[in-house]
Amino acid sequence: MQRRKHQRRHRELQHEFYDLRRQYASAQEDSRAQLDQLPAVILIFDRQWPKLLFANRLAREVFGCQTEEQLMDRLFSKPDAWLLGPHSLVDFEDWLASARDFGMARREWCFSTGPDESLWLDCEVGNTIFAGQPARLFSGVNIHHRKMESIADNLRERALFGINAGRPLDRLIEAASKLLEVQIPGTRCIVSLYDEQRDVLVSQGNSGFAKEFCTQIPSVPARFGATSIGSAAHTRARVTTESISGDHQWQGYSQLCQELNVDAAWSEPVQDQHGNLQAVITLFSPAPRKPDSAVIQQFSSVVSLLGLGIEREQWKLALEASSAHERFVREIGVEIVNVRADDYAPGLQEVARRIQAHYGLGALNIWQVEPDENLLVPVAGTAGPQPGESGASTLQVPVDWFEGVFRSREPKYVIPQDELYARIRHSGPPRPVLVVPLYSDAARGPLLGLLTVESRHQYVKKSSIEYLSVIGSVIKTSLINRRLMTRLSDAADTERRARQKLEGELDVARNIQMSMVPGSGSYLQQFRAWNIEAWLSPAKAVGGDFYELIALPQGRLLAAVGDVSDKGVPAALFMARTVSLLNFLARSKDGNLRDIAEGLNRELCRGNDACMFVTLVLVLVDLASGKADMLSAGHTAPLQRFRGRLPLLWRGEVSAPLGLYDDVPFTAAPLDIPDGSSLVLYSDGVTEAFNKDGSEFGEDRLLNLGHRADGSGDSFLAHMRGQLSEFTEGAEQSDDITIMTINHHGF
Repeated sequence: MQRRKHQRRHRELQHEFYDLRRQYASAQEDSRAQLDQLPAVILIFDRQWPKLLFANRLAREVFGCQTEEQLMDRLFSKPDAWLLGPHSLVDFEDWLASARDFGMARREWCFSTGPDESLWLDCEVGNTIFAGQPARLFSGVNIHHRKMESIADNLRERALFGINAGRPLDRLIEAASKLLEVQIPGTRCIVSLYDEQRDVLVSQGNSGFAKEFCTQIPSVPARFGATSIGSAAHTRARVTTESISGDHQWQGYSQLCQELNVDAAWSEPVQDQHGNLQAVITLFSPAPRKPDSAVIQQFSSVVSLLGLGIEREQWKLALEASSAHERFVREIGVEIVNVRADDYAPGLQEVARRIQAHYGLGALNIWQVEPDENLLVPVAGTAGPQPGESGASTLQVPVDWFEGVFRSREPKYVIPQDELYARIRHSGPPRPVLVVPLYSDAARGPLLGLLTVESRHQYVKKSSIEYLSVIGSVIKTSLINRRLMTRLSDAADTERRARQKLEGELDVARNIQMSMVPGSGSYLQQFRAWNIEAWLSPAKAVGGDFYELIALPQGRLLAAVGDVSDKGVPAALFMARTVSLLNFLARSKDGNLRDIAEGLNRELCRGNDACMFVTLVLVLVDLASGKADMLSAGHTAPLQRFRGRLPLLWRGEVSAPLGLYDDVPFTAAPLDIPDGSSLVLYSDGVTEAFNKDGSEFGEDRLLNLGHRADGSGDSFLAHMRGQLSEFTEGAEQSDDITIMTINHHGF
């Protein structure tokens, strides 16, 4: 009975054990099922060492494994499958050990989930019991999107700070590349900077992929079909290549792209505020892929950021180079003006060599028009046969034919397909030739000569073209002076032989001189709120009076009226020199009246053995605001006319004339030209005009004329001319007369 009793008890306990084990197994399955349903990565490790006991469904999906054994073998047993510190396998094991010692630990962790892929989790580790044994519970919430946004914001702030701080461009490119790669996972970024002279895109970057790409593809031509990078540069638009291996634009590069493990490319041009190409950003993907709207938006924001940085870098470089360029232009301008007539071609030859060396150019040649034959011929240069050498005479271009095929008064490129190309190119490889025409007047004057310039690579820098245009204007004046001196010299020789021939030559000289002033002596220009009119009447064939109007940046206008001492040919030559220097200094000094006057005085004093001088009044007008400044160097007092008020003569400080004394101080004063008022600049030929009785016109008549002219239907200048003509009728004109009116008729 006792034995049967024990056997019955044994069976009961055995049934109870089976029930409990079944319940335990069911509870364990329920726990696993519940853990599988959690929206977090759950990993359970042995408490003593990092042996994986359990991984929930989300963990297995994240790491691409089917079972815990596979996950343990693929990840937790292979240190090279992890990121570098502080997110390596060793760091993870140390972190688990700290949780065992302290009971719980928490931190953000970045796991490697595949080639070039990662996942940020907000992780927590604590001690627990699993399957009846001590364990450590790891739980991680996916914060990848938020973390990547935070990293992207940080990179964006660093890039903006770098732009404001003026950090080097390569560091900005590195920051922009990282920002794109963070915002668009699985991509690789290349920035290709545009080289304007060679017309190519130069690859940049410091990452491992970028360095390898730069080694394999250091540059790409900026033309359509030369990869998506070149196409984006050519079209100035986004170019998407979903599969490089099947795209004709990447022919010749597909094998390299396979070696680089990329098969999709999205190229976006970077342009400045004027639409000029600066660079091309290209994102590469290892698999065929098309960017969606979110990717394009992220791409565009980085493009704008990089464009801002490149433009700021270009501004900085331009400012650094501006001082050196302006100093060079001043020096070369003075050298051109002072080239001796008896050594003209060799002097210009040296000028051409200096220009070529300073701007890093290829061939550069200076051409002049031979008026007697109406031909363009080279006078100096750095390529081909020079004047006086064998073969030089073959380089001739008829002026009429040139103006028929080159229909521009602005610098323009001539390419090998153009009819003009073979006539102006001297030697070397066939590159585009920049032609800078030198006209005596931008609107109507005759052609005086050319500058023909070739780049050492493909194109001349745009900034260099601007400086070449300024230098060209000085060369133009030099050609005018040379022609004027030649004509005057010929006229003097001819005068000894025949008086009638002299008059013809002086007419030519007069036309040349008159072409040096805007409108050839009769000028009328209307702006939005301004009306500017000028008139010049020499007393002889050539004279010393002049006026000039020079447009400056930021909507400013420099007006000048001058009067050279003496009359005739000497005054005309001195006037030509003064006008050329004034044009050069006005632009190089950016309209600073005091600096212009000091520079002009310094140059006119140099070699002035004849002690000639010039009186000059300068007015700098801001056409937008109506503000003005005026400087008078020994000139007659301008007349100010106002609406509803009596006219008056300007009584500001007058400095000494130009060309007499070195180191003379000059003072510019602000001037008010309100709506409805005008400023009249004139030479002393107006107030010192005499009638047949020997009476002088005088300042009183001028003031009275300014008061009574309000009711006249004509312009004030026309009214003045009529009154002067009536007053001097029957008397010979004794002096050059110049009048300029600046009328402000309101915005």
